Amino acid sequence: LIVYFSRKGETYPNMEVLNVGHTANMARYIQEYTGGVLFEIEPEVSYEDPYSSVLERARQEIDNNTRPAIKSLLENLDQYSVVFVGSPIWYGRPPMIMQTFYEAYPELANKTLIPFGTHEGSGISSCTSTMRQYFPNATMLESYGLRGQEVSNSRSNVEAWLERIG
Repeated sequence: LIVYFSRKGETYPNMEVLNVGHTANMARYIQEYTGGVLFEIEPEVSYEDPYSSVLERARQEIDNNTRPAIKSLLENLDQYSVVFVGSPIWYGRPPMIMQTFYEAYPELANKTLIPFGTHEGSGISSCTSTMRQYFPNATMLESYGLRGQEVSNSRSNVEAWLERIG
């Protein structure tokens, strides 16, 4: 299973407008290589352009410890033993909607979790550490992150990572 949150629209740093978000593209590479099932975490209230509004909302969610609602929940999680979980990094951490997701699925603690994500310089170690806070006893494989603006040219890098982790 490949679960991800991604955002299309204006992106940092060049304000390019994307029809498919960087993390969604990365999730698709994983799906193509593994044959896994994709599940997109969609917020009930989308993050709208301009990008400055996205950042303002993200900052408020962090400051207020908000859990943005998810539009539709994942069914049949019990049929998966391995779950890739991906998101962008905003303000050096995964968006708060990822905590909404983790809190909705405590059974992830019994899965093999594989963090992935996109960033613009901060790396994705916070994805792994956030997952570890929620699921300290889960098996966690090596994470992988890419700069968002490099995703479109990184299919082979994603495949090399997938080969490395088996």
